[in-house]
Parts: sequence; C-alpha cells; structure tokens
Amino acid sequence: MPAFKMSAARIFAGLAASAFFTPAFCTAATLVINNETPLDVTTPPGFTYRVTGSDGSLSVPTDGFLFCANISTSGSTTPTPVTVMPQHGDWRLPVAQDVQSVAYSSGTLAVNHSLAVPSTLVCHASGAQGETLTPLSDGVFRNSYETKTGEQYSNLINWIAPTGFDWTAPNWSLVPTAPCNPSQDQPAQVDEDVTCAAVSGVRPAGAGATTRAGTMWTATDGVSFFYVARVDARFGPQTGADSGDPRFPANFGGTEPEGAVGAVLTLVDGYDRGVVGVGGGYLGDIGAWCVLTQLPNALDGNICVGSPASGILNGPLTEFPPITLNVPPLGNPSVAYYIAFIRPIVGPPPAINEPVAAVSILLETSVQAEGGDKFRGDDTAFGFLPTSTGFPWMSGQ
Repeated sequence: MPAFKMSAARIFAGLAASAFFTPAFCTAATLVINNETPLDVTTPPGFTYRVTGSDGSLSVPTDGFLFCANISTSGSTTPTPVTVMPQHGDWRLPVAQDVQSVAYSSGTLAVNHSLAVPSTLVCHASGAQGETLTPLSDGVFRNSYETKTGEQYSNLINWIAPTGFDWTAPNWSLVPTAPCNPSQDQPAQVDEDVTCAAVSGVRPAGAGATTRAGTMWTATDGVSFFYVARVDARFGPQTGADSGDPRFPANFGGTEPEGAVGAVLTLVDGYDRGVVGVGGGYLGDIGAWCVLTQLPNALDGNICVGSPASGILNGPLTEFPPITLNVPPLGNPSVAYYIAFIRPIVGPPPAINEPVAAVSILLETSVQAEGGDKFRGDDTAFGFLPTSTGFPWMSGQ
C-alpha cells in the first residue's frame, strides 16, 4: 500500500504536473463524477490516469454505464483537454473533456468534486442492470419496501401509479407518455419546475397513438439494427399551453438566445460495439441518426426518409445540435420529438437480457445547480434485442 499512496499523491497535484497512475486496488473502488450515482470500478485493471502538461485522459472501466458530454454555455469556461474515457465490456461510450480535478480517497475516485466554477463536463451513471440508486438529483433516498421491480420502475418513471397498479405485470396504456407533462390524472412523483429532461421508451399503439414502455423500441432486418427513443425537455414550470404532443423546434440546431437565462441540453448514445475482422460486440460505428416528429409504424431502413434533421454516425452520438430552451418570446419553452438510430450489425448479439444500445439526455451543470432536472431516473433509456423483455428486474426476476 505505500506505493499506492505515493502514486495517489500525484493525482492531488492536479493538472500542472505530469502523472501516470494505474492503481492495483486492495478493496473495491467507486467512481463519482460531479456527485453522480457511484459506479464500481472494475478490477483488474482499475483506472488509468495520464496527464502530460495540459493534455490527459482518465480511463475507467466500470460495472455500470457512464454517459458523458460537454455542454458549453455563455458563462462556462473553455473545457480542459483532459478527457474521461468510460469503459464497460464491449460497449463504446461517449468520451468527453473537462476533467479538472481527480482525487482518490477512502475507496472513492472523485472527479470534478466541488469545483469553484461549474465544469462543462456532464455525466449520467446507470448500474450494470440500468439501476438507479435514487432518481432524485439531491441524492435523497426513498423509504421503500418494494420489490426491485417496483423500486426500479418507480426510479425510472416520474409517475405516481394508481392503487392496485402492478409493476410486475404493468398495464402500459395507463403510464404517461409525456414525462415532462404530468396531469391531475397522471401525477408526477417530483415537480420539475426548473427544467425537465427525459428520454423514454415508446411503442406505436395504432392510429397515431403511442404507449409507454420500459425500454426503447428496437428492430432488426438482419443487416442493420434500429432503435428509437422519445425526447422531452421543458424550461420553467409546466403551463397549460403544454400538451405533451411532439413539438419540433423551429430553431433546431440554433444557438442559445442572448440576454436571458435559459437551459442547454444535449443527447448522446452508447452501444455494444464490434469491429469487423476483430470481434467484440454487436453493432458497428458507422450509422445514422435522425429526428422524427411522429413515431413510424415500423422500424426499417426508411425510418429517416423525410426527417427534418439527421446526421451521420462514426461512433457514439456526440455532436447532436444543442437543445436550447428559454422563456417566450426568447426561445422554445419545451420540445418533444423522437430520435432514431441505424447501426450495422457486425458481430454476435449480446445475451437476451443485456442491452444493445442506450440514449441519454444531459443538462448543463449550472442549471442543475439551480434545481434543474430534479428527477434523473428517466434521463437514460436502454434498448435490447426485439425479443427481449429487458433487464431481469423488468420482468420480476
């Protein structure tokens, strides 16, 4: 252990000095970024932290999933060129910059803890089975005697289920499809009156209707894999003008309005990655994404035809146009639409109860500090093989 302590001292020295740190843990360690949900660091090999001058990287294999992005606003500083590189099995997860501080103490690897100036680095963490320890941004835990199925669905969906509702055999037609638009008939557990952000699973229900689901809608034609999530975001308290219907912003891809306080969000994705001729996971890097204003009747190679916005993928989605929200008339107070992905199949599929892909929505840290995104359990949605029922807890296992 003395050698470990000497190496750890290099971390506390900060970014000014060069450092190379690959610890051998004697006990389990956890990773915490921006006070997010802790993830267990996989050992061996543990994490690797390299800094040379102003450049560097923090490579961390975890038992869960970590989705990160950089969200820059008018009041934020330029991101430092030190990246966090999450790892989880064969998955390829987004890499982001602005690691400003790294410290290891008492089994916890803390990144960007208690910074004087908010970082542009934003992350969401989910457990190995998509679990959330608490869906609340303040870290408060609920007293609960529920089964894991009931507990985790309650963490995933910001909704007060009616008496008698059974999450082990859910009637999805009763579950709200617009997470940022609760009603008296479909009340929320948490009132997100600063900023609401959610990605959710949905399914077509005929005649243009949709039904909520615990996972993303997916399909395959044997050559490509398709997955779709619903995206909802709202700035400020809910008003009667919000119906929850899909609303595509006229200024999609534009910059944040000047002269007013607003909110900036973005989307990222991750997937079980394989490489032709090399091996690994299920999906390839090259693909496409597109925004849809309504859910298609089927998922196939034509899902992006006629889309109002689309782009090419070469790895995880990391350059989605910023979602900028503001009070009228300075901007859109809310948006709701669907995002679809097409990726090639390049390797063997994962186990039936293991996810294939995931989409996460992230909100800038400065608005989080003001109480934005109070309910974070619905910030990440996972997709599985079409015949899967999702994580084991989703079917009561």
